[in-house]
Amino acid sequence: MYFRWICVLLIFPSPWLLKAQEPPEALIALPDTCVALREGRNCYADITLTWEQPVIGNYCLRDATSKYIMQCWLKQQSGTFNYAFDSQQSISFELFDSNTAKVISTAEVKLQWVYQNRQKKRRWRLF
Repeated sequence: MYFRWICVLLIFPSPWLLKAQEPPEALIALPDTCVALREGRNCYADITLTWEQPVIGNYCLRDATSKYIMQCWLKQQSGTFNYAFDSQQSISFELFDSNTAKVISTAEVKLQWVYQNRQKKRRWRLF
């Protein structure tokens, strides 16, 4: 009886086993969401960007839109960078290999609002 279940599991692997084989995210931003009180206002947060690679190498972290390099690590396998988030829009970050300029991973800090601006239309009538 147990032999049948073992054969079924070997033929049809479960999704949990498949997810365990996928490589983990190389770049992680925590927290990944910044919450502002009103729409259009700046959001302020202290973001911790951490990364890890299986191979020791030269890696850099940059802003994905402006391509501004924020930090580089030489002959490292992991690293951490603290970023003072101050923006009105979401920001994406890229981890890339500085030798090949190949982007390895990206992370995004999304922006959310508690209250959205809703302007009421006021119509004035003379009669």
